[in-house]
Amino acid sequence: MKKLLKPLIASTLLIACSSVYAQSYSADRVNKTLNIMDDNKDNKVKFDEYFEETFTDNKDSFDVNKDGYITSGEIVLEIKEDLIQTINEMRKQGVSEKNINKTIANELKTAEKEAEALIQKMDADGDNLVEPNEIKKFKQAQFDALDKNNDGALSSSDIGSAATNKAPSKGYSVVPYNPS
Repeated sequence: MKKLLKPLIASTLLIACSSVYAQSYSADRVNKTLNIMDDNKDNKVKFDEYFEETFTDNKDSFDVNKDGYITSGEIVLEIKEDLIQTINEMRKQGVSEKNINKTIANELKTAEKEAEALIQKMDADGDNLVEPNEIKKFKQAQFDALDKNNDGALSSSDIGSAATNKAPSKGYSVVPYNPS
């Protein structure tokens, strides 16, 4: 089961940390995603465009109370919300209640550890709060991991190569986001 399903970006893909494996996507899907992020329509997504789309304008970010900080408690809430969506999808697909209950138990058992691990990745000063400057630094690391040719901009070739990597660099991977 995918971990940390709540989107960090309001587009057709998501850059996520930990426990999610890269998947392949069509060039059309990658280009649509880049087009959404590309505010100035120059066919490249610079960091400011990426950050704006993935955090600043994102109504679904982990910052539940919108105070500018992310805590492990907020991430646990998001994991639980995602679990509800996952359960509904599992039922639609005909998964047995026994297997659904196993999934629930496993996810609830690991939610706090996953949240704490994500906070540790993002929290540079160790205060268990992810402040805006730490969020920006973390998002820059995500951006840099996707910018395969290190030109300071994302293009379809950068994202395409990240999407097909089986072992994503720097602990990040590309995951489809289906706005529902």
